[in-house]
Formats: sequence, C-alpha cells, structure tokens
Amino acid sequence: MTSSDTAAAHWDAMYATATRSAWTQNPMVERELYLRMSDQPGFWLEWLFTQKTPPVGRLLAVGCGDGGHEIAIARRGFARHVTAFDASPVAISMARAVAEAEGLPVDFSVRLFDDFIANPGEESAFDAVLFSGSLHHVLDLEGMLSAVRRVLRPGGLVIINEYVGPLYQLYPQAQVDVVNRVLNRIPPEFKMSHDEQLVLPTMDMIIANDPSEGVRAPLIPVLLPLYFSAEYERRAGGGLLHPIFGHLNANKINDGSPESTSLVAMLIALENELTAAGVLGHDFIFSLFRRD
Repeated sequence: MTSSDTAAAHWDAMYATATRSAWTQNPMVERELYLRMSDQPGFWLEWLFTQKTPPVGRLLAVGCGDGGHEIAIARRGFARHVTAFDASPVAISMARAVAEAEGLPVDFSVRLFDDFIANPGEESAFDAVLFSGSLHHVLDLEGMLSAVRRVLRPGGLVIINEYVGPLYQLYPQAQVDVVNRVLNRIPPEFKMSHDEQLVLPTMDMIIANDPSEGVRAPLIPVLLPLYFSAEYERRAGGGLLHPIFGHLNANKINDGSPESTSLVAMLIALENELTAAGVLGHDFIFSLFRRD
C-alpha cells in the first residue's frame, strides 16, 4: 500500500465513523476561533465574502473532506461554481449526496494531491482557491503552490485556514508539559480517562495512522509569500485547546451545563494568556493571499 493509499484509507475511516476534530465541536471554542480570525463571532466564511471580499465566480477547494465549507459557500452564493476534490471516496460520496439533493453548483471528485500537482488543469481557470485543514497534509508544498498559482487567475484569492504547528503534531516538550499540567487539574468526569495524558506518538504510530498529518506544516507560512502576495493574516492560537480537547469527554464538555461552560471559558482564557506571554505559540493561521 502506498502512502497515498494509506492516507485515503485513514480519511475514509474517519468520515465513515463521523470522527471529527474535537476542539471545533465545542460552540464556545468555535466562536473564539471566529473572533481570532476576523474579530467577529459569526461564521468566518460569512465574514470573508460579505465584508472582506465580494463573492467570486469559480472557486477551487483542495482537500474538501465531506464538503462542509464548499456546500456552505454554494448555499450562500459566495461562489457561482465550486470545484472540489478529496482523496476519500467516502467523504466525496457524502458531499455529493448533499449537493445533488439541494441542486447546488458544486462538482465533487475523488482526486489525490499528487494528481492535481502533476496535472492542475487549465491556466487561470479559478477566481479563488480554498485550503481549509488540507494544506498541512501536503508533502510537496512547492508543487502544490505552483499548481495553484497556475490555475488561479491574476488577482485571484488564496484562502488559508490551516494548522501550521510542529510537523506530525510532535509538540515540543514544554508544550506537552503545559497541556498535561492543565489536564491534571481538570475534574475526571470531563476527561476520557482519570489519568489522561498527552503522549507524543512514535514514528511507527504516525506512519500507521496518518503519515501526512502536519507533514511540512511549519513551512506553510514560510512558503506562501514566495508564491503569492499577502493580503490578510491572523494567528489563531490552538497551542493548548487543540491538543487538550482530544483528551476530553466530548459528551460532557459539550453538554452546555454551567460546569462545562465554565471549564471551557477557563481553557480559552488560559490559552489566550499563555499565548500572549509567549509560553505557547500559534499552531493555526487564517490568511488571505493574492496571485500577482
């Protein structure tokens, strides 16, 4: 099995079992992320296409998953037509079902990053390209950004909502220690287990699970300005919230009770303070770039 096959199988399994990134499931964390991205609590795509830039003609979404963002864009008329692809047949089947049922102008297809890099298609075919949680899975970043530059028209928009933290999410020991000290102080009923701890994966675990996870993530903000002109950038934190939520009991932490609400508010405030003090870095960014 090739690395591409392994990645596709991993994402098929995730979408088939409805597994999602835990921290964004919490509405308070989601609202905080939107504030960090745009200074407004509402959906970031709504802000982007109503206040920051007008709707576009043709939009390409690279690594669209189950199509949540692409369907939202089409429903709201933020793009006249959306072309989207992902490696996971399960995810694409889910996305197509929704788009076809609603008659949305979205073409979903199964395609690997490497295929797109080798054959990106017609030059200047798109007005915007979207990466939302996908670019950090790309090994050949230079090839991907070159391909995007080819298919994007001059003046076209590149939308980046991405993880840019340590490769493979192999966090530095100081960050691991912070997360575990906080975990130790969280009441056990909010955790997946009483002695829950963040333990870094071995290389064998990384390869078996998803070898594309954050494979060259730290280079994303370094390489982007070499291909496109920066227009807008917000650092979105995540140094505490992203790793810690994977160790919390989703049903309990997201139940909306006064206890869970207070705990989530404390975690958000703590991450903001630790990030502002330089104890934690920003593992996520939201950026807009233009093709010259």
